[in-house]
Amino acid sequence: MKQRLCILFLVLCAVASARAATDFNLHRDTFAFSNDTLWQYGVDEQGVLHISHRDKPVEFAHRCFVLSRAVIQFHQFARFEPKQSRVSREEYGRRIKAVCRIPVWSKGPKEKIVIPGYVDLHDFSVAYEGLLKDDLGNWLPSYFRLGNWRMCMGHLRAGQAAAARWLAESIDRGQLRAIYLARFPHMNHVVVVYAVRREAQGNMTFTVYDPNYPNESAWVFYRASERSFEYEPRWYFPGGRVNVMRVFISPLH
Repeated sequence: MKQRLCILFLVLCAVASARAATDFNLHRDTFAFSNDTLWQYGVDEQGVLHISHRDKPVEFAHRCFVLSRAVIQFHQFARFEPKQSRVSREEYGRRIKAVCRIPVWSKGPKEKIVIPGYVDLHDFSVAYEGLLKDDLGNWLPSYFRLGNWRMCMGHLRAGQAAAARWLAESIDRGQLRAIYLARFPHMNHVVVVYAVRREAQGNMTFTVYDPNYPNESAWVFYRASERSFEYEPRWYFPGGRVNVMRVFISPLH
Protein backbone atom coordinates (compact mmCIF):
# COMPACT_ATOMS: atom_id res chain seq x y z
CA MET A 1 0.00 0.00 0.00
CA LYS A 2 2.80 2.38 0.93
CA GLN A 3 4.59 1.64 -2.34
CA ARG A 4 1.41 2.39 -4.34
CA LEU A 5 0.99 5.70 -2.56
CA CYS A 6 4.58 6.64 -3.39
CA ILE A 7 4.04 5.81 -7.05
CA LEU A 8 0.81 7.84 -7.10
CA PHE A 9 2.61 10.78 -5.50
CA LEU A 10 5.35 10.68 -8.14
CA VAL A 11 2.80 10.54 -10.95
CA LEU A 12 0.90 13.51 -9.53
CA CYS A 13 4.13 15.47 -9.20
CA ALA A 14 4.99 14.76 -12.83
CA VAL A 15 1.56 15.90 -13.97
CA ALA A 16 1.74 19.03 -11.85
CA SER A 17 5.16 19.95 -13.27
CA ALA A 18 3.95 19.92 -16.87
CA ARG A 19 1.52 22.63 -17.93
CA ALA A 20 0.11 23.68 -21.29
CA ALA A 21 -1.75 26.74 -22.50
CA THR A 22 -5.50 26.31 -22.16
CA ASP A 23 -7.25 24.65 -25.11
CA PHE A 24 -4.25 24.85 -27.46
CA ASN A 25 -3.49 21.89 -29.70
CA LEU A 26 -0.52 21.92 -32.08
CA HIS A 27 -2.27 19.80 -34.72
CA ARG A 28 -5.50 21.76 -34.54
CA ASP A 29 -4.55 25.38 -33.84
CA THR A 30 -1.65 25.97 -36.24
CA PHE A 31 -1.21 26.21 -40.00
CA ALA A 32 -0.89 23.17 -42.27
CA PHE A 33 1.79 24.96 -44.32
CA SER A 34 5.20 26.30 -43.34
CA ASN A 35 7.30 29.39 -43.53
CA ASP A 36 10.49 29.07 -45.54
CA THR A 37 13.80 30.90 -45.67
CA LEU A 38 15.16 33.07 -48.46
CA TRP A 39 18.55 31.39 -48.21
CA GLN A 40 19.39 27.70 -48.31
CA TYR A 41 20.39 26.38 -44.87
CA GLY A 42 22.02 23.10 -43.99
CA VAL A 43 23.78 21.54 -41.00
CA ASP A 44 26.55 19.05 -41.76
CA GLU A 45 27.56 15.95 -39.77
CA GLN A 46 29.92 18.05 -37.62
CA GLY A 47 27.05 20.35 -36.65
CA VAL A 48 28.32 23.27 -38.72
CA LEU A 49 25.72 25.53 -40.31
CA HIS A 50 26.12 26.33 -44.00
CA ILE A 51 24.17 29.10 -45.79
CA SER A 52 23.97 29.52 -49.54
CA HIS A 53 21.81 30.88 -52.35
CA ARG A 54 18.83 28.80 -53.42
CA ASP A 55 18.72 27.52 -56.97
CA LYS A 56 15.02 28.35 -57.10
CA PRO A 57 13.45 31.20 -55.08
CA VAL A 58 10.82 30.18 -52.52
CA GLU A 59 7.29 31.55 -52.76
CA PHE A 60 6.51 31.99 -49.05
CA ALA A 61 9.42 33.21 -46.95
CA HIS A 62 10.22 35.76 -44.21
CA ARG A 63 6.95 34.86 -42.43
CA CYS A 64 7.99 33.45 -39.04
CA PHE A 65 6.78 36.66 -37.36
CA VAL A 66 3.59 36.66 -39.42
CA LEU A 67 2.69 33.00 -38.80
CA SER A 68 3.54 33.09 -35.09
CA ARG A 69 1.50 36.24 -34.60
CA ALA A 70 -1.44 34.85 -36.59
CA VAL A 71 -1.52 31.58 -34.62
CA ILE A 72 -1.98 33.59 -31.43
CA GLN A 73 -4.50 35.93 -33.05
CA PHE A 74 -6.68 33.10 -34.33
CA HIS A 75 -6.47 31.36 -30.95
CA GLN A 76 -7.47 34.49 -29.05
CA PHE A 77 -9.82 36.30 -31.39
CA ALA A 78 -11.43 33.74 -33.76
CA ARG A 79 -13.92 30.93 -33.34
CA PHE A 80 -14.42 28.08 -35.81
CA GLU A 81 -17.99 26.90 -36.38
CA PRO A 82 -17.99 23.78 -38.60
CA LYS A 83 -21.80 23.46 -38.58
CA GLN A 84 -22.37 26.91 -40.01
CA SER A 85 -22.66 27.36 -43.77
CA ARG A 86 -19.51 28.26 -45.63
CA VAL A 87 -19.15 31.73 -47.09
CA SER A 88 -17.48 33.08 -50.20
CA ARG A 89 -13.73 33.27 -50.69
CA GLU A 90 -13.96 37.05 -50.53
CA GLU A 91 -15.78 36.92 -47.19
CA TYR A 92 -13.19 34.52 -45.75
CA GLY A 93 -10.53 36.95 -46.88
CA ARG A 94 -12.25 39.80 -45.04
CA ARG A 95 -12.47 37.75 -41.87
CA ILE A 96 -8.81 36.69 -42.05
CA LYS A 97 -7.78 40.33 -42.37
CA ALA A 98 -10.08 41.31 -39.50
CA VAL A 99 -8.46 38.75 -37.18
CA CYS A 100 -4.93 39.72 -38.17
CA ARG A 101 -5.51 43.43 -37.61
CA ILE A 102 -6.21 42.93 -33.90
CA PRO A 103 -3.07 43.57 -31.80
CA VAL A 104 -2.00 40.44 -29.95
CA TRP A 105 -1.56 42.36 -26.71
CA SER A 106 -5.10 43.77 -26.78
CA LYS A 107 -8.23 42.30 -25.22
CA GLY A 108 -9.75 42.00 -28.68
CA PRO A 109 -13.41 42.39 -29.66
CA LYS A 110 -16.30 41.51 -27.36
CA GLU A 111 -17.32 38.73 -29.74
CA LYS A 112 -14.84 36.46 -31.45
CA ILE A 113 -14.72 36.56 -35.24
CA VAL A 114 -16.48 33.48 -36.61
CA ILE A 115 -14.87 31.30 -39.28
CA PRO A 116 -17.79 29.17 -40.51
CA GLY A 117 -17.67 25.77 -42.17
CA TYR A 118 -14.35 24.55 -40.78
CA VAL A 119 -13.35 22.64 -37.67
CA ASP A 120 -10.15 24.47 -36.79
CA LEU A 121 -7.26 26.54 -38.14
CA HIS A 122 -5.44 23.52 -39.54
CA ASP A 123 -8.56 22.42 -41.44
CA PHE A 124 -9.14 25.95 -42.72
CA SER A 125 -5.51 26.35 -43.82
CA VAL A 126 -5.66 23.15 -45.85
CA ALA A 127 -8.67 24.47 -47.76
CA TYR A 128 -7.50 28.08 -48.09
CA GLU A 129 -3.72 27.96 -48.02
CA GLY A 130 -3.31 30.48 -50.84
CA LEU A 131 -5.84 32.91 -49.39
CA LEU A 132 -4.23 32.81 -45.96
CA LYS A 133 -0.78 33.36 -47.42
CA ASP A 134 -2.13 36.40 -49.28
CA ASP A 135 -4.10 37.90 -46.38
CA LEU A 136 -2.20 37.12 -43.15
CA GLY A 137 -0.02 40.18 -43.65
CA ASN A 138 3.09 41.40 -45.39
CA TRP A 139 6.47 40.21 -44.17
CA LEU A 140 8.22 43.56 -44.69
CA PRO A 141 6.93 45.39 -41.56
CA SER A 142 8.33 42.62 -39.36
CA TYR A 143 11.83 43.53 -40.57
CA PHE A 144 11.40 47.10 -39.32
CA ARG A 145 9.90 46.36 -35.91
CA LEU A 146 11.21 48.65 -33.17
CA GLY A 147 12.38 45.74 -31.02
CA ASN A 148 14.44 44.00 -33.70
CA TRP A 149 17.60 45.87 -32.81
CA ARG A 150 17.83 43.74 -29.65
CA MET A 151 18.98 40.68 -31.60
CA CYS A 152 22.49 42.08 -32.04
CA MET A 153 22.86 43.42 -28.50
CA GLY A 154 24.18 41.74 -25.39
CA HIS A 155 21.61 40.05 -23.15
CA LEU A 156 21.91 40.20 -19.37
CA ARG A 157 21.57 36.82 -17.65
CA ALA A 158 19.09 38.36 -15.21
CA GLY A 159 16.94 39.32 -18.20
CA GLN A 160 16.99 35.77 -19.52
CA ALA A 161 15.99 34.44 -16.09
CA ALA A 162 13.13 36.94 -16.00
CA ALA A 163 12.01 35.81 -19.47
CA ALA A 164 11.93 32.18 -18.31
CA ARG A 165 9.78 33.07 -15.28
CA TRP A 166 7.47 35.18 -17.45
CA LEU A 167 7.00 32.34 -19.92
CA ALA A 168 6.26 29.76 -17.23
CA GLU A 169 3.83 32.07 -15.43
CA SER A 170 2.08 32.87 -18.72
CA ILE A 171 1.59 29.18 -19.49
CA ASP A 172 0.27 28.63 -15.96
CA ARG A 173 -2.36 31.28 -16.75
CA GLY A 174 -3.23 29.54 -20.01
CA GLN A 175 -1.62 32.15 -22.28
CA LEU A 176 0.29 31.57 -25.49
CA ARG A 177 3.48 33.58 -25.86
CA ALA A 178 5.65 34.39 -28.86
CA ILE A 179 9.40 34.65 -28.37
CA TYR A 180 12.16 35.94 -30.61
CA LEU A 181 15.16 33.58 -30.67
CA ALA A 182 18.44 35.10 -31.79
CA ARG A 183 22.04 34.06 -32.24
CA PHE A 184 23.46 36.98 -34.17
CA PRO A 185 24.29 37.09 -37.04
CA HIS A 186 23.21 33.67 -38.32
CA MET A 187 19.95 32.97 -36.56
CA ASN A 188 16.85 34.98 -35.70
CA HIS A 189 13.46 33.32 -35.56
CA VAL A 190 10.07 33.58 -33.85
CA VAL A 191 8.21 30.65 -32.26
CA VAL A 192 5.12 30.28 -30.07
CA VAL A 193 5.45 28.78 -26.58
CA TYR A 194 2.46 26.72 -25.48
CA ALA A 195 3.67 24.30 -22.78
CA VAL A 196 6.26 24.06 -20.03
CA ARG A 197 7.75 21.19 -18.07
CA ARG A 198 9.51 22.13 -14.85
CA GLU A 199 12.53 20.00 -14.05
CA ALA A 200 15.13 19.62 -11.33
CA GLN A 201 17.31 22.52 -10.19
CA GLY A 202 15.03 25.14 -11.68
CA ASN A 203 15.47 23.99 -15.28
CA MET A 204 12.50 24.19 -17.63
CA THR A 205 11.68 22.76 -21.05
CA PHE A 206 9.31 24.85 -23.13
CA THR A 207 7.38 23.27 -25.99
CA VAL A 208 6.95 25.52 -29.01
CA TYR A 209 5.27 25.81 -32.38
CA ASP A 210 7.92 26.45 -35.04
CA PRO A 211 6.45 28.04 -38.21
CA ASN A 212 9.16 26.31 -40.26
CA TYR A 213 7.92 22.86 -39.13
CA PRO A 214 4.14 22.42 -39.55
CA ASN A 215 2.55 19.83 -37.25
CA GLU A 216 5.80 19.19 -35.37
CA SER A 217 6.67 20.62 -31.99
CA ALA A 218 10.12 21.81 -30.91
CA TRP A 219 11.71 22.56 -27.56
CA VAL A 220 13.51 25.49 -25.97
CA PHE A 221 15.40 24.54 -22.80
CA TYR A 222 16.12 26.94 -19.97
CA ARG A 223 19.24 26.06 -17.95
CA ALA A 224 18.82 27.76 -14.58
CA SER A 225 22.45 27.39 -13.45
CA GLU A 226 23.61 29.45 -16.44
CA ARG A 227 20.44 31.53 -16.79
CA SER A 228 20.44 30.77 -20.49
CA PHE A 229 18.28 29.18 -23.18
CA GLU A 230 19.09 26.46 -25.69
CA TYR A 231 17.18 25.67 -28.87
CA GLU A 232 17.05 22.20 -30.37
CA PRO A 233 18.76 21.43 -33.72
CA ARG A 234 16.71 22.44 -36.75
CA TRP A 235 17.43 22.35 -40.47
CA TYR A 236 18.28 26.07 -40.23
CA PHE A 237 20.15 25.95 -36.89
CA PRO A 238 22.68 23.45 -35.51
CA GLY A 239 21.27 23.74 -31.99
CA GLY A 240 22.66 25.41 -28.89
CA ARG A 241 22.46 28.63 -26.95
CA VAL A 242 20.12 31.38 -28.07
CA ASN A 243 18.93 34.64 -26.59
CA VAL A 244 15.20 34.93 -25.90
CA MET A 245 13.27 38.17 -26.37
CA ARG A 246 9.59 38.79 -25.71
CA VAL A 247 7.50 39.91 -28.69
CA PHE A 248 3.88 40.96 -29.35
CA ILE A 249 3.38 42.22 -25.80
CA SER A 250 3.20 45.94 -26.71
CA PRO A 251 3.71 48.21 -29.74
CA LEU A 252 7.39 48.49 -28.79
CA HIS A 253 8.06 44.76 -28.63
